[in-house]
Amino acid sequence: MLDYNVFNDAAKRCGGEISIGVTGPARSGKSTLVGALTAKLFINGADGASIGGAGSGAGTGADGFHMPPAKVAEEGGENSFSKVFSGANMGVLVTSDGSIENIPRSDYVSGEEKAAEKLQASGVPYVIILNCRNPQTDENRRLKAELEKKYGVAVIAADCQTAEAEGLSGIVRALLFEFPVCSVDVNIPEWLRFMPAESSAICELIERVKVGVSGVTKMKDCTALDSILSDCKFWKSEVVLKLDLAAGTAELSAEVKEGVFYDMLSEIAGETLGDEYTLMKFVRGSSEAKRSYDKIKDAFECAKVNGYGIVQPSDEDMSLENPAVVRQGGSVGIRLRATAPSYHIVKVEVTGEVNPIMGSAAQSEGIVQGMMNGFETRPDDMWDTNLFGKSLRGMVKEGLSGKVTGMPDDVKSKMRRAITRIINEGKGGVICILL
Repeated sequence: MLDYNVFNDAAKRCGGEISIGVTGPARSGKSTLVGALTAKLFINGADGASIGGAGSGAGTGADGFHMPPAKVAEEGGENSFSKVFSGANMGVLVTSDGSIENIPRSDYVSGEEKAAEKLQASGVPYVIILNCRNPQTDENRRLKAELEKKYGVAVIAADCQTAEAEGLSGIVRALLFEFPVCSVDVNIPEWLRFMPAESSAICELIERVKVGVSGVTKMKDCTALDSILSDCKFWKSEVVLKLDLAAGTAELSAEVKEGVFYDMLSEIAGETLGDEYTLMKFVRGSSEAKRSYDKIKDAFECAKVNGYGIVQPSDEDMSLENPAVVRQGGSVGIRLRATAPSYHIVKVEVTGEVNPIMGSAAQSEGIVQGMMNGFETRPDDMWDTNLFGKSLRGMVKEGLSGKVTGMPDDVKSKMRRAITRIINEGKGGVICILL
């Protein structure tokens, strides 16, 4: 039974209509193939539509399948190569082993090579039909392999005169595998999509995919992707490969080995998480840390933007005093008082500077000039320059750290008391004298 999906896939890949151009050396069986395709594959339907030869249209198969629009045209006579293949989206090169017309195989080689050169220049996906009386002989199998290696396309050994519909449909299927690959998609477990690109498992996968797809240009090359994850540290060797011949896409589904889940969690956490106990312990600690950070997150973000952020007091931080009766004149009221810590985050721009002396004036000038030239092209590399056993980045960082930790404790206390009064007394006037 015919696989009619092949024709639908071909029509979709070709933009809606199948158009096959047939070429090859003289007396190789081109007309015989066109006749077989017309009579046995693209069937005249009950609605009278004709497909093949000089006609085109859509027909209904013997079991009710509605054939997509298709046409087959043969090079020869008034039909020049450019005329036939100007509108063709697939091609077939027919050659022979010499058994069809009792013509030596060597007489077909020149015309075969010229036709292949034209097809390759046209960019039309094509296959080669090796027309022979007995396709299964060792000699024809050897010749088939030689032609595939020589031209880089699929070669089908068949007798065009006796070929049946199922075998002819194999030509269309083989043509689909000669189309270029549009994309290769890789599906991974959903939880891995949260991993950063630099994680071990993702890096290994990306590297394997890059190497694997480097040799994939046609749909038929995608079979090599089956072994793309062989001998991986994190990934199972078996992959599920799905090809969409209509869209020209390949889809790989990859699975990780047992234990990789904990390996990746350990990478993110920065500590070993090897079982459910260590995982739960870490999650609990992280949850507490997150709750603490959530309290200051908004204030921290505000400080980054505006220079000053305030952490609002929370209910659990409030200390409620006992209510007290308050008398004022003839009125009586109640005083409710509470205290709570409020954290103030201040953004301070700290500047650090180092001025290393590097020998004599001449020596220093040469070193400095080389460093400045490097800064223009590779600024990060310049900051990593080692000088006196330390990088320039490290020297500047030490200068910044010295200033940040240099505020005396009594000054910190005074700053805290001043802000406390400003907040509680609602006074905004500030005079600051730096001694």
